[in-house]
Order: sequence, then structure tokens, then C-alpha cells
Amino acid sequence: MSYYTLVPALPALVPLARLQELPCSTLKLEQRLTMLNEADRDQLSRALHLCQRERIGDETLSDADEIARWHAELEAIEDPALRDVIAEYLQSRTLVAALRYRLSGQQEGASFKGFGPCVWLIRRDWQQPLFGLERRFPWLVKARDALEARQSCTLELMLLERFWNRLWRLEQEQAFSFAAVAAYRLRWALAEYRLRWSAEQAQTYFDRWVGGTLETVDLQLAGQQWTGSEA
Repeated sequence: MSYYTLVPALPALVPLARLQELPCSTLKLEQRLTMLNEADRDQLSRALHLCQRERIGDETLSDADEIARWHAELEAIEDPALRDVIAEYLQSRTLVAALRYRLSGQQEGASFKGFGPCVWLIRRDWQQPLFGLERRFPWLVKARDALEARQSCTLELMLLERFWNRLWRLEQEQAFSFAAVAAYRLRWALAEYRLRWSAEQAQTYFDRWVGGTLETVDLQLAGQQWTGSEA
């Protein structure tokens, strides 16, 4: 199929901070995405699963097993640009998890499980305020401040915006490609998630998420079941 046909058919998404509603139903969007071939649909499904906030179906996995699954699913994504962006996202989850575990009282980092090339540095420099990674990841300063102030919503919005903007750049850099389509679909999932949450739900959800970032969280919040492909 031609991405030159599909990409222009995808309705524009306004910036996340100004988002009020989706331009069409997710069902209509999925109907348009049936233009993708089977291999592309498989990769897109893997990308959505890797970027879900919750880990539906992974309740019995240990941290180590879940990280191994992340690696396996990421390796199955053939597009290198998309794979790199998702890897950055998974690494950000690891960094926030490390901050949260240490703030909760974990005294040593030798047993910390995470994703990405910085895990050994996190373990080695566990006692440093930001694991010595603040120059490489300047956003960690705001993330730590938000966690210490228990401003869960602030941190959640910051992480959403960072991922959204990275996906948008990927769309621009890889125009009329599978990577652009996948980045758009992941932004759509972020938009769905953002539109559904109230401030109270967001704080409850995020507190549970950062309390077990590499574990599953229960989606039943305040008696309401969340559905869909939240990224």
C-alpha cells in the first residue's frame, strides 16, 4: 500500500495541551488503518502494547520477565526510527521508577530492574540525587521535584507532553512512512487517555503507576473501568 495515500487521510490532532476532543471516532480511525498490510498492523499492535500505561494480561509477570518481554517485542518492530522512540519512552519509565523507588525508601540499587543502557548507572550511582544523569536527562530535575511534592498530575502531564512531542517529531522526520503512521496512532492513544482522565483519577492512577512502574496496575478506578489503548 502507499503511505502517500494513508497519511493525508489521517485527521489532524491539535497539540495535547489544547486538546478538547478527537477529530473522529477511534473506530473510524481504525477503519482507515486497515489500509496497512498485515506486517505493519502487527508492528503497530506491538508498539501500542509497549506504550500502554497499564500492562493488561501481564499481571503474573515479574519485573525481570516483563522487561524481557519488552526487549522481545521491541526487537520484533522492524522500523529502526520507531523502535528508537519507543526505547526512549521505556527508558523514561525506568528512570521515573528508579526515582520513585528511592523516594519510597529503597536503600540500595543493586536489585533494581529496568530497561535501557542507563540501568547499570542507576544501580551504581543509586545514592546520587539523580543518579548522576541530570545532564543527560535534564527533565529528571522536574520529575524529582514533582514526586517529592506529590504532584502526580504535574509529572504525568510532563511525561505525556514529552512523549507526544517526540512522536510528533518522528512524524515530521519520517513523513509518508510506516513510522509516521505508527507515531500518529500512538499520539491518538495518548489523546484518548488524556481526554478520559479527571484530575482525581489521574492522580490515583499515576500514584499507582509510579509505585510499580514495571508492574501491572488495576484499571478499576473509582468504580469506572478504563478501556482502549492508552499509551
